[in-house]
Amino acid sequence: MAGGGSAPAMKMSDLFILLGVTFLVGGLFIHGLASAETVSSEDEPYSYGATLLEGDSLEFTIDALEESNVNIEIIHDDMDSVYAETWVLAAQGSDSDRFTAESSGYYSYTVEFLQGEGDVYVDVDRQLLIDFIVYPLGVLCLVFGLYKRKDEKMGESIDAVLEPSD
Repeated sequence: MAGGGSAPAMKMSDLFILLGVTFLVGGLFIHGLASAETVSSEDEPYSYGATLLEGDSLEFTIDALEESNVNIEIIHDDMDSVYAETWVLAAQGSDSDRFTAESSGYYSYTVEFLQGEGDVYVDVDRQLLIDFIVYPLGVLCLVFGLYKRKDEKMGESIDAVLEPSD
């Protein structure tokens, strides 16, 4: 420490409590920071991808700000186009569609506004809920850390001054 002080060593219980809280807060950031992307016909197409297992799905939601023509294409990692759709949306219109993977692999998708502009939101829906494994891990680490802290407190020696009785 600065100033010549010393800090007590980090205990195992503190480590597990820190890990548990980190998993829980990190899980909230993973699932809570999904937001819509604004795309227009002057911009580059919105391209991204996801690794999907069989039965997982991608849901596309398009909110048009003005009259728009939207092209969505999904390509499997073996370079086969597995989904292609063109939508015509009215101003302030909205539409959504779901693509379900028939085989496991990496799927890249492109959303292109041929005319107009709007917001694109892509949601990945997993069948196995593997994205949510961070929550039980976080709770287990936190509970174990609190248990270890209680156990360490019980094992501490108590300093006492004994006075003779008269």
